[in-house]
Amino acid sequence: MAFALVALPLLAAEEASVRVFVLKWKRVEEAALLIRPHLSETASVTLAQRPNAMTVIDREENLKTIAKILAEFDTPPRGFTFAVKLVRARADVAAGSLSQEIGGIGAKLKSMFQFNDYALIDSAVISGTEGKPVSYRLGDEYVLTFSIGGMGAGDELMLSPIALSRLKKIEQGRTVAVPLYRASLPVALNQTLVLGASRDEASPRRLQR
Repeated sequence: MAFALVALPLLAAEEASVRVFVLKWKRVEEAALLIRPHLSETASVTLAQRPNAMTVIDREENLKTIAKILAEFDTPPRGFTFAVKLVRARADVAAGSLSQEIGGIGAKLKSMFQFNDYALIDSAVISGTEGKPVSYRLGDEYVLTFSIGGMGAGDELMLSPIALSRLKKIEQGRTVAVPLYRASLPVALNQTLVLGASRDEASPRRLQR
């Protein structure tokens, strides 16, 4: 199947060149959005989902720029490892000392939230691949899910969406996932990201970052 992304008058024959770009790893629709700012006003782009290719008619200097952009964009999916700690915070108990298991995020928790006590529910090291969904069970009743998206060639990823749900038993022994947190978040490599979610799903402050 093929369709035209841009249908505009072509350049004069002496100015126009034609290039076919076949992508191996990334979707041609995403690539078309990426190259759009580098096209001239009279360029033409045609996409073919099979074999994941695009035909571009434009000035030769623009085609060289587009070729470089696509070469940097069309790379194999990257793998990443995420160290996750799920912490329960309580305000209805006396102030306690932060557990060593919580580690270096203790000070950040105190600066972000007004709770007296923090306890580790579960921790895990989760592996994921760019472009694919990840799902992991934490503790007895929580599920963390997210998809890993790249943001160019830099050191920043987009987790879109990242969601934390609590498993809740309902009638007839069935279990449903109750959403506690859901957002699309940029995160830099080697960055510590702290998110807060109220156990009370009706709380107006159930989401905090």
